[in-house]
Amino acid sequence: MCEFKNRCYGFLIIKSENSNFNADFTGSPRRLPDENGTIYATDKALKYAIRKYWVDNGKNVFVWRTYKEKDGEYTPNTLEGRYKNVVKDGEKPIDVFSRCIDTRLFGITFAMKSKNKEDNKNISLTGPVQISYGVNRFKENIVFTNDILSPYAKEATDKSATIGNETKGKEIYYVYDFVINPVNITNHYETEPEIQKKMKITVSDIKILKEALKYSVTNLNTASKIGSEDILLFFITLPDDSKLQLPSMKNLVKIKKDNETVVIDLSKVKEVLGDYKINEDNIEIFFNKNITTVENVVGKITDL
Repeated sequence: MCEFKNRCYGFLIIKSENSNFNADFTGSPRRLPDENGTIYATDKALKYAIRKYWVDNGKNVFVWRTYKEKDGEYTPNTLEGRYKNVVKDGEKPIDVFSRCIDTRLFGITFAMKSKNKEDNKNISLTGPVQISYGVNRFKENIVFTNDILSPYAKEATDKSATIGNETKGKEIYYVYDFVINPVNITNHYETEPEIQKKMKITVSDIKILKEALKYSVTNLNTASKIGSEDILLFFITLPDDSKLQLPSMKNLVKIKKDNETVVIDLSKVKEVLGDYKINEDNIEIFFNKNITTVENVVGKITDL
């Protein structure tokens, strides 16, 4: 397979309407400790969506919940149990992680203890793909709670059904930054050529990643996440010999509504990339033109 060597920058925009893309432990959308209580989502939430998309499409994924059965009961596997599920005879941990798309791109911290201390496995792989938190760039931060009546009583002696609740965001537009740096592996493991060789990413890996970034959130279909969908992917591929270090771009994105149409203003993004003299041929924008309007477009446009 052809090795991918280019550094890439970009951002992903996720719309979450009457939905809860990433809840905290109280069941509410997460908020930053700033004066506006800005709603945000963790990188873990997006990585979960990406991994699920890969699992649904038959890709090898390591970091995924699986279950073990004992006496008719199912409980989640431990890290050791997950590893034993996927390792093949004669394989080392690096062999497992190099053939799983998520660990090859995102990396992994792996510490598995054994009864025999000499068999302990401790690996920390820094993946080439790094994703920031997603921050709401829409002016509103409205959250609401609905009461839900369950058809069941909590206890057999109860005379009424149980009342629960669900909390959702009215309209949120999460913007995630990401960076792809293929030399993360080679820089961190200069003295371990086996890791360098096996963990190199390919052109095919990047194609698979782009597809997941475009469709993975829309692919989610749980009750709390219906209404969350991918609406724009902005992807910059720098030339092989480029030494540029681009800044975070999510805070440059402006999002507003014009009647029922989402309007994404990239004027600040365009201005900054102009300052860095980025060739527009190296920029791709993917969005659904039927539901989204993009102002101050820069780069090649492709419909989602």
